[in-house]
Amino acid sequence: MNFRQFAFNNVFRNKRTYAAYFLSSAFSVMIFFIYSVIAFHPEMQEGMVVNLASQAMKIAQWIVYVFSFFFILYSVSAFLKTRQHEFGVLMMQGMSHRQMNRLVFLENMIIGIASIIVGIVVGLVMAKVGLVVGGNMMDVQLSYYIAPKALTLTGGSFFVLFIVISFLTQFMIGKSKVIQLLQGTNKPKPEPKASLLLSLLAAILLGGGYFLAATANAGTIGILMLPVIVMTIIGSYFLFTQLSVFIINLIKKNRNFFWRRTNLITISDLAYRMKDNARMFFMVCIVSTVAFCAVGSLASFGVLGKQTELSYPFQISYLSKEDNKRASEHLDRIEADFKNANAIYEKVTTTVLYQTSKQSESGVSLLSASEYNKLAALLHIDPIQLKGTDAMVMPHNFEYKKILGAGKRDITLKESGIKLRSIGVAEGPVISQGMGSNWVIISDEVVEKIQGSSKKGIITGYRLDAWEDAKDVGQHVNEELKSWYEAHAEDREANPSFGFTSLADLLAMQNQMYSIMMFSALLVGAVFFIASGSFLYFRLYTDLEQDKERYKAIGKIGLKDKELSKIATTQLLLLFFIPIIVAIIHSVFAFMALQSLMDLSIAGQAFKVLGGFTVAQIIYFMAIRWRYMKHLREALH
Repeated sequence: MNFRQFAFNNVFRNKRTYAAYFLSSAFSVMIFFIYSVIAFHPEMQEGMVVNLASQAMKIAQWIVYVFSFFFILYSVSAFLKTRQHEFGVLMMQGMSHRQMNRLVFLENMIIGIASIIVGIVVGLVMAKVGLVVGGNMMDVQLSYYIAPKALTLTGGSFFVLFIVISFLTQFMIGKSKVIQLLQGTNKPKPEPKASLLLSLLAAILLGGGYFLAATANAGTIGILMLPVIVMTIIGSYFLFTQLSVFIINLIKKNRNFFWRRTNLITISDLAYRMKDNARMFFMVCIVSTVAFCAVGSLASFGVLGKQTELSYPFQISYLSKEDNKRASEHLDRIEADFKNANAIYEKVTTTVLYQTSKQSESGVSLLSASEYNKLAALLHIDPIQLKGTDAMVMPHNFEYKKILGAGKRDITLKESGIKLRSIGVAEGPVISQGMGSNWVIISDEVVEKIQGSSKKGIITGYRLDAWEDAKDVGQHVNEELKSWYEAHAEDREANPSFGFTSLADLLAMQNQMYSIMMFSALLVGAVFFIASGSFLYFRLYTDLEQDKERYKAIGKIGLKDKELSKIATTQLLLLFFIPIIVAIIHSVFAFMALQSLMDLSIAGQAFKVLGGFTVAQIIYFMAIRWRYMKHLREALH
């Protein structure tokens, strides 16, 4: 048997320990490959939306790649620690440190190459599903095609990744003495202790982070985001390394509970497990939180469609400025489209004025109170009364209303010199987004005074009940407008003489972009979640031999099979679900902060995401528990 065969046999003998590591690596390779197949698909290279999808796939695949590097590096480090006794025996037989480094390098490359091959082979099969599902979600028809670049990029990237990690393993082994290696993980462990100050710090950081997240609003969320993330990460680390052990030690002081039945064994062992696995729990918690928040945040953006509808009270809107000579032609063609689609609509025409704010030097869109009330009556919004120079700010979309706050600030119109006194924010918007900016409602008296010094515009709005069927209405006008913007892309001061918005067209594009991001996040989230489960899996099975000896010793003093099952199940439940429960709590407060940006509830979407991940974790736990209990019973009987 040569050295390579010895390395291969070592991997094969430890296949149970390496199973989660190998499968997770292969899964990462497969996801990276599927992303590459979609990103380099020839039908994803043209058009703005499909180009966005292609870029999203490329970003997602490199997120998976970077995460895979750290996941595999951590996994290898954990495995090497559990094999210290084996390395000590090999060194007693005459193996040098150089040969040991070579052995570990070969073992990692064997697993790495096998992961690449299996990941790409399974990816070739699953690529068909990915193209169909991804294409349907992104509203793009993708035929089955494997770009050669996807194969070479996936294979080459992960081959380099495994070479780098295999090279780094020599620094993980170090030059420990034989006696230290032989002791391995069987060294006597001191009683787990926790610092009171660090435990309090964990509680304060997490409590403070939760409070800031829960009280954040649209104006402060941008400022609070970084401090909350830092506080939560540091607080989570001390939660698992200090506070959890501190709480367990407090429970042990409650004799009535601690000495009841099997609690003595369960809680005593749990304290050691929490201390030993604190860093791993911290990683699982943070990785799971990232997965929950990434997928949950994008799922929550599904409510933006409802908010967008509120920002477009007129499903089709056309703006004609003073220098527009084709207004009649455009409106005739829009109404002809309505006729062809057999759509029943309600038409409203509104006059707006344009001046400049002296304070900000930005354009201001002015709407008279009478025009506002005419539109408000149609939209079932309360009318307003303005006199003299009183004015009200009108949000240009539904979300912007929160940011405006009270809206009480004076505005001086540059062209007319009139100073407006803002008395609040209107309930609006009563005009669709995209038809103007910096809207201000003024009294009819002021309108009479500034007409001569103002530029004018006429907005024609169309309201429909079945507006979803009006997606193609006005497309020729929309294409003409897009062509104008493309022709004047370098001239930032140029403005078209007309404007056009279609809610159906906008929502179709918005939903397509949302689906692209959701598809990307789901696959990345799956990689994160499976990796976090793998951390728990290989940690559990690296301790299996010690657990067998421990339960065998306890069995000699009369531990029954039912009691063994209860102790092991309780410990597994805590080990598997403590980091997940903490991650869910983190995510709930993150969603509360996100809710401050939206007027419509995102609780339903957040619950679906967290519920879905929880169900997946329960299924994973049941499968692992069954195998774990099987191994324990085999050792006891």
